[in-house]
Amino acid sequence: MDNSVVGPWTVFILYSAAVIAMGFWARSLRRKRQLENKNLEFWMANRELPGWRLGISLTSGWLMLGWIGFGMSQIYAYGATGLWLLQIPWFILCFLIIILVPFYRRVAAVSLPQAIGRRFGPGARYLTAVLSACVFLSWTGAELVMVKTLVAPQLGIDGNLILAIFIIPILIYTVIGGFRAIIITDLIQFIIMVLFIAVLGGWALSEASSVAPNGIMAALREVSPPWAADKVALNPLFLGWIFPVALLIGYLPGWLIEQDLTVRIQAAPTTKQARVGACFGLVFITTFVIVIPAVVAFCALVRFNPEGADAALVGADYTGIILAFIQQMPVGLVIFMFLGLVACQMSTVDTFSNVTAMPLAYDLVEPLGMKNAPREKVAVMARVLSAVAVILALFYAFIADSLGDVYYLSSGVLSACIAVPAIAIFWKRATAAGVVIGSILGAVTTFVMYWWEYKVLQADDPAAPNYYLEVLPAWLAGGCWYLYIGAGVLVSAVTLVIVSLVTPRTSDARLAAVDDVPVDGAEAIEKVSEVSQV
Repeated sequence: MDNSVVGPWTVFILYSAAVIAMGFWARSLRRKRQLENKNLEFWMANRELPGWRLGISLTSGWLMLGWIGFGMSQIYAYGATGLWLLQIPWFILCFLIIILVPFYRRVAAVSLPQAIGRRFGPGARYLTAVLSACVFLSWTGAELVMVKTLVAPQLGIDGNLILAIFIIPILIYTVIGGFRAIIITDLIQFIIMVLFIAVLGGWALSEASSVAPNGIMAALREVSPPWAADKVALNPLFLGWIFPVALLIGYLPGWLIEQDLTVRIQAAPTTKQARVGACFGLVFITTFVIVIPAVVAFCALVRFNPEGADAALVGADYTGIILAFIQQMPVGLVIFMFLGLVACQMSTVDTFSNVTAMPLAYDLVEPLGMKNAPREKVAVMARVLSAVAVILALFYAFIADSLGDVYYLSSGVLSACIAVPAIAIFWKRATAAGVVIGSILGAVTTFVMYWWEYKVLQADDPAAPNYYLEVLPAWLAGGCWYLYIGAGVLVSAVTLVIVSLVTPRTSDARLAAVDDVPVDGAEAIEKVSEVSQV
């Protein structure tokens, strides 16, 4: 074995052993308490997550190097305008979470499909469950793709082989310990990841300063991002106003109701603790998920100038920025940064695989085939499907080679087909027909618009370059490539409203399933325990 990979392999094996041990610890905690409702324990840690742990868990789940690396690549490609693709919506999202904590807590359900089903019927629940599983499966696979990009080169083996090895500890500790194991491992992963991001930010500033004698800001004023006009690296609106509007409409609704977010908010014992966790999340996420990675991306524009000889180090799609900086570090620091890469990716993959398995197990298999099965068998089935979710994501990662389509399409579907029905829970005039038809048309619009923008308006035809400039009005042209994200959401929402207004009202019994729900204390736990059996 090459001596250069001995250190990374040692770190990987020791860290894997540590998180597996935490999975067994989580199982022992569960067994000691002999909880009656194993569903509530497996998926929500029995609603006992204190506020500070909630904030840490939220941040750990969102320290996604796939998302972060992709967001950094967009800043490198567009300059400050690229901030609208992830960082600015994420920042707005953190404030919205704090405001909407009481609404998350009002929903007496373990999963979003279950909440939608209690309001709009089983058909809506099953449809939402399938769409939700597909979205989070794609995100899990995308994070594994980043393992190929960031982890495999440092272990000196084929990317697909490292994926098969990488998922083994995740399979073990998530299947053994469930959501509680994810929460426990989040704590150590948070500490490692925070140090990783801080070191990366400091190193990037140092590297950029070394090639910018007049300062980083002065250097950025002279940089031309590869997908932007000349010297607009600091201009956040060079594509016009439709670009951020389409992204905010397409992103925010879906991100607001992500299953990993709603489960964590629901897992706090009280609304006060949930809000404390959301506030901690705002501080941690803003610092370590938004600001420092954005700084690193701008530093990359200086250190690996798109017009310079080192530009190739960030990769053809610019997602190699993190690895490009790490490769400049001394050996000892590289070993620590490798630990950070492993911790980041395990934390993200376990979170997304958990919320991929949840709708499959809890909202499809259990109500359709195991409704009267003993709780022990249901718990075993949940663990099996958690493992299946990771394995499916593995096969997805084997064939995936692009992150952009994954994140854009899935976020559009998440907003159009899941967020819009979830928000409609609180509109008493909304009907099941409106939800189902709106979701289907929203999904169809998203995919059709995607095909139109990428296969027609952006066709690779030398005879008609930038054809979209001839077809679209000037005010829409700046948002081309991203219009489909917002279009699907708008079609879904408008369809839901129109169909709901022309179809019979929802029965009082269904409305009562959502109204007057206790949110805190023993009564709330009993209520969620009760509906988790439905």
